[in-house]
Amino acid sequence: MKQDIIAITTKYLSPKELAYRLRCMAVLDIIMNSEEDAWLRLVQKYSSEKEAYQIRNGSGDEMDIFFEENGVFIRGFDHENNLNQFASDAWDESFFADTYAGVPKNFLDIYKEEEQKFYMTFCMWYNYQETCWKQNITVGNDGGKDYLLDFICDDAEAWVEWAKDYYEVKIDFHIVEKVFKGSRLTEEEIRQLNPKRDAKAALEEILANHL
Repeated sequence: MKQDIIAITTKYLSPKELAYRLRCMAVLDIIMNSEEDAWLRLVQKYSSEKEAYQIRNGSGDEMDIFFEENGVFIRGFDHENNLNQFASDAWDESFFADTYAGVPKNFLDIYKEEEQKFYMTFCMWYNYQETCWKQNITVGNDGGKDYLLDFICDDAEAWVEWAKDYYEVKIDFHIVEKVFKGSRLTEEEIRQLNPKRDAKAALEEILANHL
């Protein structure tokens, strides 16, 4: 049984705020991990040309967030969720048809390979004209939506709390706060945040990705 959720609530970010938080987190991940260790990054841009991000927690869970001309598309995959068809006893093709129902075609056309669309336990999209988030949900199961969206940090304090556990190092809150306030860090500040990082290379990568 499905139901449409079309009204935006305070629980969901506006596209502008969502993009801003993702940019901040992507910058910090570049500083904390070199390109060689990019697989350790939680948030990365897909390319320098598009406003599009991928979130990977290293445990099989992932989320894509694409900002397009007509809106925003989020595809999430919680691999331990019961809606993961790859782990199901019986493959339910109707789950994908129902969950993707009403999604603008250009969002789904992003995925060139059909199998990529199957790595999904929830999706939601924002229509700029209607100014609201939409989602087809399975009653009683959010598809891991709340769990995956919680990876997006609200502010510097939230990111520092996450990073201290993830990296197991002391994090300078004031430097992280500068990033969340929209300031570009100096090479010295990058070295203070991560002494092991090539600060010049980090700055070059940040600029190359238009972050």
